[in-house]
Amino acid sequence: MLIGVERSWVVKGVVRALIPETRLIVVTHEEIPGYMPAAMTMGFKAATAKVFEQAKVGDVVRFTLKGVPPDVQIT
Repeated sequence: MLIGVERSWVVKGVVRALIPETRLIVVTHEEIPGYMPAAMTMGFKAATAKVFEQAKVGDVVRFTLKGVPPDVQIT
């Protein structure tokens, strides 16, 4: 993983929960090569309110994760 460099990944997963107070989308996602070596369930902040509002629990999604690790967001 490159430290201090903005990166982006296209990731597949399933939305498990939504936390509106922090715009957090909790997803069970596949491995993210170069960032997370194993599939897991975790929360990522939505970059915008529109991105958050489009997510629904149970959705099978393909999303872009972007940022400077570990500060990444769903865009």
